[in-house]
Amino acid sequence: MTDQRFTELLGKQLAGEISPDESVELKSILADHPVLRKEHDVLVNYFESEPVEDENTDPVFERIKAQIKVPEQPVLTIRRHKSYVTWLKIAAVLAIALAAVLIYNRGTIFSPTADLLNVQTKAAEVKTIVLADGSTVKINSGSSLKYPAQFKADTREVYLSGEAFFEVQKDPAHPFIVHTSQMAVKVLGTEFDVKAYANDAFTETILIRGKVSVSLKNNADQTFILKPNDKFTLSRGKGSISQLTLFNGSGADKIIETAWLNHELIFKNNRFDEVAKLFERWYGVKINFKESELKAVQFTGHFGKESLTEALNVLKLIENFNYSVKGKNVYIYR
Repeated sequence: MTDQRFTELLGKQLAGEISPDESVELKSILADHPVLRKEHDVLVNYFESEPVEDENTDPVFERIKAQIKVPEQPVLTIRRHKSYVTWLKIAAVLAIALAAVLIYNRGTIFSPTADLLNVQTKAAEVKTIVLADGSTVKINSGSSLKYPAQFKADTREVYLSGEAFFEVQKDPAHPFIVHTSQMAVKVLGTEFDVKAYANDAFTETILIRGKVSVSLKNNADQTFILKPNDKFTLSRGKGSISQLTLFNGSGADKIIETAWLNHELIFKNNRFDEVAKLFERWYGVKINFKESELKAVQFTGHFGKESLTEALNVLKLIENFNYSVKGKNVYIYR
């Protein structure tokens, strides 16, 4: 939808019929999508170059115009004072823009996940879904899970970006595989957590029950076998296995990696910038550091029902820093 809206707004801009609100919307799209911004600059330069006269512009223009209408979207109104050559050029630019968008998105259009259902969670949101085979998936905040409505192949395959906890129904004849951008986790029936956020420097898989194998996308020959209470970490292309991290804060050990399942946020000797990412997903904010040295400060903490300001005030008792909250932005400084 963003790509279609970009093409529509570009056409209005070239025609000189874009409203102030639409102009702001176009600038916002360009700010968030560098590829579209580059295409925009190239196409605007092309449009502003000297027009090339064409004696037979009408049928060409009508064919192009018919192809660039967006279903269920307002169609651009063509004012009579515009010459056909000008409108032909606008149509040509939009046709080029649509082609560029298709090329840019070809990986999605022709990928194995194109026809899958997609569940996404916002910041501070957790969702639970049940797959066709009866397996249950609890999806952490800021994540996306793609899966088929029915498993029809010899394997049960899903695609994860972010973090999710899986309780997989046992079916030896149909292994369950979780794909992330860097690895594939293969199981028969088990309980495990996969963490693969795009903006994290690492990817994790932790095993609670059963047995899983982890294979790397950049090294298919290397496979890691996990036993219960094992944690696999992939960082900078290298994989390693360690034990789950326990936190003893109230007389009972808690597994830090799965604390989010109980609506708890636990971290142990984590850098401030790592804690900031947890807070961003937990509270739905963006945290900005004004002094880079604050990012390296380490914290240990356990939060449940605390608000954002309450959590920050607790951290302030450990390390001297200040903060300000402006809407969804939090600024950390000395």
